[in-house]
Amino acid sequence: MTTAFDPSRTAIVTGAAGGIGRATTLRLLAAGWRVAGVDRTPIADIPEEFRGSFLAIECDLTDPAIPADVVARTIERFKSLELLVNNAGISGARPVADTEDANLSRIMDINFTVPFRLSREALRVMQPGAAIVHVSSVLNFRATPATSAYTASKAALAGLTRQMAADYGPRGIRCNAVAPGLVETELTAEKLRTEPKFQRIWIEGTPWPRLGRPDDIAAAIVFLASADAEFINGHTLVIDGGWSIGAAAA
Repeated sequence: MTTAFDPSRTAIVTGAAGGIGRATTLRLLAAGWRVAGVDRTPIADIPEEFRGSFLAIECDLTDPAIPADVVARTIERFKSLELLVNNAGISGARPVADTEDANLSRIMDINFTVPFRLSREALRVMQPGAAIVHVSSVLNFRATPATSAYTASKAALAGLTRQMAADYGPRGIRCNAVAPGLVETELTAEKLRTEPKFQRIWIEGTPWPRLGRPDDIAAAIVFLASADAEFINGHTLVIDGGWSIGAAAA
């Protein structure tokens, strides 16, 4: 089976307005991919040279009807779908005893149910050589305080990755995941600045001289989508500067 890289391929990237999703979108566009970027907020400042290859879809993915619509609009515009990047996610978790049903449902819905539904719709149109990449979390491998629902949702996503790889690998469709450590974004900047405990866990606990950047994760996602990763299937790639090995730098 051959899945040689085709620079005119099409990707869907969720959470494309910022952070990892935006970095992934820009990397794919720069590599010649056509990209449907999906987010609840407007996706701004796409460079002029890429606008003909970019479709912005502003929507609420938690609506059960939306995943099918996203895939249909992508196919209508670009005629094919070779990559789905399930990046959109939220945190806001608490310890189990303090987690209300509404909080649990929202986190599981966005972090797990949405990727499940989008994958289901994508698989209906994908052909051999296509790939799906889920954005899971390094918390699959180590625990931190008070992140119960978030950790559970990302662990479920890692399990889904393995199962989809087993089910669809024989069809020539790969499924992998990335597991980022702490990535410096607008969402984490305030905690890094104001919460000493958060700083101790992530900064002092990472045996590397800096924290993650969105482009670190984007580079891995684009690699997993490429022909160079053709024999990688069902894998979760940890990208955390060594945090998960549990040995902070001296």
